[in-house]
Amino acid sequence: MQTYDNRAYWTGLHAARRGRIAAVGYAGLGDGFNDAAYRLRRAAVLRLLGRTVLPVRFRLLEAGAGVGAYASLWRRLKPGRWVGLDIAPEAVEHCRRACPEGEFLLQDLAAAEWSGLPAAEAEFDLVTAIDVLYHLVEEHACRTALANLAARVRPGGFLLISDVFVEADRQIAPHVKRRSLATYRDALGPEMAPAGREPVFSILADATPRSGRDLAGHLQLAAWRLLAKTLSSMPEPARDAAGGAAVAMLRPLDALFRRMGLARGVNLELALFRRRPPCAE
Repeated sequence: MQTYDNRAYWTGLHAARRGRIAAVGYAGLGDGFNDAAYRLRRAAVLRLLGRTVLPVRFRLLEAGAGVGAYASLWRRLKPGRWVGLDIAPEAVEHCRRACPEGEFLLQDLAAAEWSGLPAAEAEFDLVTAIDVLYHLVEEHACRTALANLAARVRPGGFLLISDVFVEADRQIAPHVKRRSLATYRDALGPEMAPAGREPVFSILADATPRSGRDLAGHLQLAAWRLLAKTLSSMPEPARDAAGGAAVAMLRPLDALFRRMGLARGVNLELALFRRRPPCAE
């Protein structure tokens, strides 16, 4: 594995693809694919949050705000306060322009001390880190970020994260380390109780098959590789049109695999944790 610098990686992507969804999605597959795939990501978040009860005008902390890919969802849910964090200056500036109703701060999630949002502000009803933590490939950085995020969840509030939640932790690329749900639970400790899971994709994102004879996992990975190779080989205008059409065509099959439970531990999933309220005296 080559040396990976999280700050340099994201700063470079956002500087090169200013405000484009490809800065946070699959860059080689075009905006058409990524726009359509992010609609499915937002739908998965909404399905999971729909099984919880958030206060009216809840307070939201969004870690890794990126290009504001979830902004339409947050506007629909109408938080009373919306704070977004990102490590890339270009991402923060873009979100400030595109989402004036939010507060956007430059922040490394893995920093020991957060300059713009002190730990004393543990007042958020919902803290999200969607497609963020698996890019913190160094274990200490990931655990520090998790502790920082959990510290800002109010008692009774929720932390939402995403990963493939593989059976055993493994680094699959210089900028991606997949971790098990047990690793996240261990890092968060007993104060953060599991509160729900929701699969996002089966064949519309890169699968990580289980060890051994995981036929379903390998089929999902093969389908993804064929799709990615096809789109990435196209010229850009055709790729954008084909990418959106491919998601529309494959969405029913993707949903079928998810409903059958074949994507669990193989492809992207959301996990929700709830900070336990203080015990009654």
